[in-house]
Amino acid sequence: MLRRLAAAAFRLLIALVYRAYSVEGINALLLFMPAKLIAPTLGGHGATVGQRVEIHSPLLIHNADPRPGRHYANLVIGDDCYFGRDVFFDLKNQLRFEDRVTVSMRVTFITHTDVGKSPIADRMPPSHAPILLRRGAYVGANATILQGVEIGAEALIGASALVRECVPAGATVVGVPAREVSA
Repeated sequence: MLRRLAAAAFRLLIALVYRAYSVEGINALLLFMPAKLIAPTLGGHGATVGQRVEIHSPLLIHNADPRPGRHYANLVIGDDCYFGRDVFFDLKNQLRFEDRVTVSMRVTFITHTDVGKSPIADRMPPSHAPILLRRGAYVGANATILQGVEIGAEALIGASALVRECVPAGATVVGVPAREVSA
């Protein structure tokens, strides 16, 4: 009974914060929101979220779409996925997680590059591309996945790896930059 009351109170808080601050308010709540409320909150604001998805706070989201109802539309999560604490989603382009993907704590997904007003902007124009994790992929703690990467089915990304190229199905990659190793 107390849990239901707390969940209802938190949903009311979400509605009030959204009314006052739009998507930035929801992003702020994702920093401490109970895990059971994160997936439904994302789904209620445009994400596609499968069944039995577990996402822990803090969850950091960058580049949410400002349009109502589409804030998290670039986030697609399949069934039975798990996301540890302190995961960072850049939603400039699509992030797609197929079924049974596991993402450990402090993993960063970056779908764009933009150096802003830096003098190197001529050499490095803004770019963005989707990231796709196929069925059963695993990403170790503190890994970074860059734009345009596809991680194959049941591939394993080692802790602290920097993945800037696609990873074949079943492969194990580690290091900076990530390189394939034998399992």
